[in-house]
Amino acid sequence: MATLRTSNPAGPGRRGFSLIELLVVLVIAGILLSISGVQFVTLMQRDRVLRSSRAVQGVLQEASTIALEQRLPVVITLNGSVMEIHRRGGGTVLRRRAFGAGTDLDATLVFSPSGGVTVFPNGRASAALTVTVSGAGISKTVTRTATGIVRLL
Repeated sequence: MATLRTSNPAGPGRRGFSLIELLVVLVIAGILLSISGVQFVTLMQRDRVLRSSRAVQGVLQEASTIALEQRLPVVITLNGSVMEIHRRGGGTVLRRRAFGAGTDLDATLVFSPSGGVTVFPNGRASAALTVTVSGAGISKTVTRTATGIVRLL
């Protein structure tokens, strides 16, 4: 009976991979990681701006609720990087939400009109408010109409 012999081109004692094979695998893995790393950073920046936009949306909606509960007009303002809801006439700050570097919501806010708006207990406001939330080249817009409709655009 004949036995089947297989030949090993590298010799009978070869085990493992050569240095060239390992370097090729490492180069391919490095290229794939660098491509996915850039996409991951972009995704994280977009997520940060979206979370900040949703937080702004929540503050704008909360202003109507507070005005209704207090039965007094409240003002939504932006002081530096902090959104505030306070009683009209420079009264007590009722809610405060910080944005910007060093916070969980690292984004830049821009109010239009810059002085903020007054929200009345019936849900109406003195004017429409547009808040632009931006960071790392990405921006979102949150609007509150004078009639109280809050939208994330």
